[in-house]
Amino acid sequence: MNPENFPQQKWLEGWLALASQDNEFRRAVQELEGWILLELGETRHLLRLNEEGLVRIRTPKADDSWNFALRAPLPTWERLLRSDPPPGFQSLTALRATDPSFRWEGDMCLAAQALQGFQRLVEIARESHTQSLRAKVAGAVQAKVEMSRVTRDPSLITGHYVDLQWGNDLPSRVYYEVSGRGFPLVLLHTAGADSRQYHEMLSDTELAKDWRMFAFDLPFHGRSLPPDGWWRTPYGLTAETYARCCATFIRQIVGEKPVVLGCSMGAAMAVYLAARYREHVQAIIALEAPDRSPGRRNRFLTHPQVNQSVHNPSYVYGLMNPLSPEVHRRRAWWYYSQCAFGVYDGDLQFYSDEWDGPAVAGEIDTAECPVFLLTGEYDYSSPPEATRRLAVRIPGADFRVMKDLGHFPMTENPDLFRIHLLPVLQKLKSLMLRRSSPS
Repeated sequence: MNPENFPQQKWLEGWLALASQDNEFRRAVQELEGWILLELGETRHLLRLNEEGLVRIRTPKADDSWNFALRAPLPTWERLLRSDPPPGFQSLTALRATDPSFRWEGDMCLAAQALQGFQRLVEIARESHTQSLRAKVAGAVQAKVEMSRVTRDPSLITGHYVDLQWGNDLPSRVYYEVSGRGFPLVLLHTAGADSRQYHEMLSDTELAKDWRMFAFDLPFHGRSLPPDGWWRTPYGLTAETYARCCATFIRQIVGEKPVVLGCSMGAAMAVYLAARYREHVQAIIALEAPDRSPGRRNRFLTHPQVNQSVHNPSYVYGLMNPLSPEVHRRRAWWYYSQCAFGVYDGDLQFYSDEWDGPAVAGEIDTAECPVFLLTGEYDYSSPPEATRRLAVRIPGADFRVMKDLGHFPMTENPDLFRIHLLPVLQKLKSLMLRRSSPS
């Protein structure tokens, strides 16, 4: 498969042949069958998907039909398949959100079932493009990481269970982990995930010298349980239910006002706490916090014909920088694959439907509660411009764009993320020392 032949038929056939030999791709599309139209600029190909993989049949005829089509101008495909795709072109799901010229049409149920497979198809094309360029770009990112040596010790992390009140005033058994000593830092996970996303922070020996870190799984998430009777009502998260759970955890477990660091849904909640539960927080660090995040919910998150444990993690996988270390990106996928049925969709009732940053931003006093907003340049769900709009609504907020990172910075590339995080924590440490010293 010679990239110089792109987008000729010979190149396409080589790409599909590699995919048909790839075990991950074959597992992802097993039992799926259909006809696919692939439109590469002016060139059109009719493909057949079956147990043998994906093969080109012919240029489509006037009377041909297909189940779904992927269409985009040639420059869009070229950016998508680059070894170092620019932000917004890192995945098919990113293109659907950012590039109006890209169209995914037809049987969307089959497309959702095949999402993981087509995600892998893009990776195969990138891997077979210019390996040397990919290594060069990844090496440039790694060079930044080398400047910030880190030692991690997972034995620093201890786990606990506690019964806390949930939104219906029934107790829910909540799992949380603690690490380190010093100033309290509460970590809020993303929608549909759990606090394992913060394991690299919790085991960071340097952070543990100055910060007592708490990370808990919301009820229904990870190792926490839902309250008794949960099966009688579909799960759906609201801002107030979430906020009361955080406030209860801070009062009963942390015991003093912490810095709250949250990502995505957790970042939105951190902003909400700073506005309406300010007596519970010293400061906030919001990772990937948008002013609003509409459109994240779709019917395939809970569709009976779509495997949620495959589709949903594949849906969020494309939110990361594809040059972040694969082991960490795959771990992010794994966490989402273990989410209970309906929980990710229920979380999005808060994050995608209810969340309205401008409605609460004006209530924040950054002199009392400093606000730091950090967003990865590869995040298309909460892109830098969405965080910038939120920052404008919060006078005194400190807004920073994290180069080479996506929607899950603490998980997808923890060493690079800490380069952005450490200066913020140092500023907050100095502030909290001043606040705690006798006047």
